[in-house]
Amino acid sequence: MSYNNLTDRQKSLDKAIESCSVKLDNTETCLRKVMKAIGAKDDEASFVRKRIELRLRTAALLANTDTFISNTERMLDQFEKDEEEWRKKLGF
Repeated sequence: MSYNNLTDRQKSLDKAIESCSVKLDNTETCLRKVMKAIGAKDDEASFVRKRIELRLRTAALLANTDTFISNTERMLDQFEKDEEEWRKKLGF
């Protein structure tokens, strides 16, 4: 669901989720806490749940990306060290 396709109410709820100070997870308890904090109605629970899930998936993806970047940087550093060692051994 693209942000541009949301109604004004949904955009308002989505923004409120970001600043509601509730630690997000996939539990019913979290959903209820978020809904109460942002003033969502019972019939908006499905929307709020989907937006929480989107935030959780996004956070997981960012964490995985950070790990991938760190691993790649470590690998490149090791390649540079190995290359330097071989240059010394070969007299370059």
